[in-house]
Amino acid sequence: MPRKFRPRAFLLAAWGINVCINAFYIAPSAVFPQMIPGLGISNAAAGSLISFYLLAILLFQLPSGFIVDRADPRRIIAVASLAVLGLSVLMTLLPRYDALLLLRTLAGIPVAFIFAPAAFLVSRAFERTPGRAVGIFLSAPPAGVAVGNLFSPILAVTYGWPVVMCAFNLPLLVLVPAFVIAAKGMPERRHEPFSLRDFLAAFRNRELWKVGLVFAASYASYIFYSSWATTYMNRTGIASPVLVGVLAAMIPAAGILSRPAGGFLAEGRFGRDKRVVPAIAFGLLFASSVAIPFLGAAGIPLLVACGFLAQFPFSVYYLFSTQILPLKFQGTAYAFNNTVSILGGAVSPAFAGYLVDVTGSFVAAFIMIAASALVGLGLLFAIRER
Repeated sequence: MPRKFRPRAFLLAAWGINVCINAFYIAPSAVFPQMIPGLGISNAAAGSLISFYLLAILLFQLPSGFIVDRADPRRIIAVASLAVLGLSVLMTLLPRYDALLLLRTLAGIPVAFIFAPAAFLVSRAFERTPGRAVGIFLSAPPAGVAVGNLFSPILAVTYGWPVVMCAFNLPLLVLVPAFVIAAKGMPERRHEPFSLRDFLAAFRNRELWKVGLVFAASYASYIFYSSWATTYMNRTGIASPVLVGVLAAMIPAAGILSRPAGGFLAEGRFGRDKRVVPAIAFGLLFASSVAIPFLGAAGIPLLVACGFLAQFPFSVYYLFSTQILPLKFQGTAYAFNNTVSILGGAVSPAFAGYLVDVTGSFVAAFIMIAASALVGLGLLFAIRER
């Protein structure tokens, strides 16, 4: 007798895997204060451990979309997750900057075959309410980043900073088998045939590019606030590493609420024009980013607010992209959205570190993020109302 598919169990397993890989992704930034002097590197070099990881994801995201729309991605997700685990263990064993940069870059390749395919499968599992289901799934990255920001400093103090490179991927030894079991019984997708030429032609859609670039502006803010919050708060004079860890964790953790909330509002209150959701986020992000560096410690609550606002429209962007491309390219739509959005995330942490190195303060970095919010708001109005 065929196994009955349980979409909620599948969602939980996929969510757990993505919590792990996102905790792993942000872990280096949470220990920058220990890592930078320990390795004798600059702020820009430290930021590159985040940027090059995202760049590798960016380069391999579209190939993952091609595969998702031509084959069943469930096994690929499982194999890729175990590959990330293996690479992260090597990072802990080889705590040198050259090795870390290489291994972090390599780790981005299998990650490209995890997040977007998993999001696509979740939307398939909940076909009647894809925006809400994807919104819930999208809470995994901020939950993972929150876990990484919260526990990395504690682990670094107790066991040394290299341990954080693999600690958060160890649960994959349990989660991957759980995912494989939960995925059994999922109705098979009938893959419509298409050529490589058809696949490449889909990317000539200007509307798709507009959505991706707006997403990139939001993602740049999210990665900036998640990556540099710990270092910025240390400069404001907060002495307690536990307090800094909690506050830094709250910034990405705000997305646990904001990402599903954006999806619910886009399918409810703002269903007639979903652009309202990102418009609100960009306007408030601009004002907050300009104010924070001039408020000192008093501006720290705004850091958490910006973490909420940056992630608020994420579900909307995925909804937009799947409404633009034909059904046979739904996996590609998710992959494309991730590819272009990561451009913002790949640039912002390293460029922010460069601005801090050059100016000696975070003012220019916050102004950069405020400017990206304005760019995102301008591009948003070029997108057709949906």
